[in-house]
Amino acid sequence: MIEISLFVAVILLLSVGTYSRNGLWNDAISLWTDCAKKSPNKARPYVGLGTAYFLAGVYDKSLETNQRAIQLDPKCAEAYHNLGLTYQKMGDLKKAIEMEKKSLEVDPTFYVVYCSLGGFYFEQGQYEEANEAFRKFLEIYPYFPEVHSLLAITYAAEKKFDKAVTELEWEIRINPYHTLAHLNLGQIYWYEFRNREKAIYHLKAALVLDPYIPHRAEIRKLVRQLEGLP
Repeated sequence: MIEISLFVAVILLLSVGTYSRNGLWNDAISLWTDCAKKSPNKARPYVGLGTAYFLAGVYDKSLETNQRAIQLDPKCAEAYHNLGLTYQKMGDLKKAIEMEKKSLEVDPTFYVVYCSLGGFYFEQGQYEEANEAFRKFLEIYPYFPEVHSLLAITYAAEKKFDKAVTELEWEIRINPYHTLAHLNLGQIYWYEFRNREKAIYHLKAALVLDPYIPHRAEIRKLVRQLEGLP
């Protein structure tokens, strides 16, 4: 079986993103540093500066500036959220979850936090909590890309493959070109439900959509076996 853990490759895509140091973020740091100097008693410039540091990978500075924003405005939900993302990058998931919860405490309508929180719970192996967080996000944004796939991750980890299929089918309705959703549907339909027709359909779709898909040779071999070809 081509491991369903391929799901995990996308878990942080929505939650935190991956960025490299480059001139763009250096410019953003300069911009927000100037804003903070001009408005030293406002939280917003420090949130912007903390975000720029985070995206540039300067995590100690991201912590420092977001903490300064909270000193200026203890109810700044975005600063707590940024702290959560930064702590996750620094490997402190316990602190990351604590900050995301605090963000929701000060602003229960800051729903984007649920997506990050779901990813952090998944990393901790707390699948039930991850399910709940992703579902709360989807209650508000049911057509947001990737999140149904992320919820499917947690169901697959719990061996709840019927629910995983439901979420992956949702993802494909949102984005018919979602290669990973097709790939994982193909695997689940065959290895868990022995549905040859649907497995072939989704595996072939994944192959067509991404010529450079990992494990391409193994996927093609599986399709040929399901079709009864040598």
